[in-house]
Amino acid sequence: MFQRLKDKIKSKLIREIIKPVFISDVPNKLLLNKTALVSGGSSGIGLGIAKKMSESGCKVIVMGRNENKLKQVSADIKGDYVVIDISNIKELETRIGELLKDTRIDILVNSAGINGNDKFGHITEDGWNEVINVNVRGLYFLSQYIANHMIEQHINGHILNISSASSLKPSWTPYEISKRSVDGITRGMAHKLIQHGIVVNGLAPGPTATPMLKFDKPEDINLKWPGNPSGRMSTVEEIANLSIFMVSSLGDGIVGDTFFMTGGSGTVCIDK
Repeated sequence: MFQRLKDKIKSKLIREIIKPVFISDVPNKLLLNKTALVSGGSSGIGLGIAKKMSESGCKVIVMGRNENKLKQVSADIKGDYVVIDISNIKELETRIGELLKDTRIDILVNSAGINGNDKFGHITEDGWNEVINVNVRGLYFLSQYIANHMIEQHINGHILNISSASSLKPSWTPYEISKRSVDGITRGMAHKLIQHGIVVNGLAPGPTATPMLKFDKPEDINLKWPGNPSGRMSTVEEIANLSIFMVSSLGDGIVGDTFFMTGGSGTVCIDK
């Protein structure tokens, strides 16, 4: 009995701090000679995906609102950048039109997203619009512009929408509602675009160590997250690794699906 108690205490202490483990991937060129546009590519999951795509042989164009961040990221990954406010549809249409005049896009990753902090019963119209305009309207119209480009250029492309475990939960915040909408958009666009050889899917992370959750330095992060069934958060590297599979030829047989990489949040436990 004493030994069981000792083992229980030891196990609890071991789990007090869960640090990220960074494993070097086997070098691959799954995206060689491809060009990808990554919205929200200057931070968080979008940044992780952009870096991993570059390592996989892809030319990456990061898109966002903060030009200083975009410049730094594009220099780091030897790619390019475009400054666009995705919530401004007129600006989005103009700037994407200019980009597509002399650029071929094979892959679109819709990673731009915001959370919102208003509580139920106190949601404001401005707070609602801010979240929906970025997470739903911007994603929809950017996807439409890029999909039309792919169809016109006869590109067998990929569109990957970054959803969330929150899409599985009771939807009472604008964020949860927006991510449930993203899952619907993913299935709808997959249905319309697969006939043109364009594969559309979603990737839904759970709690992830990103600036959205106030984490900025991955090497210093304690991944412990007691509210998640797995007991921890994911890292952006884990999300990025799966994204490469999904936008490469390895994922061509997956159409209109959303992969949940959540540690159990939303899948085996909807209230975490």
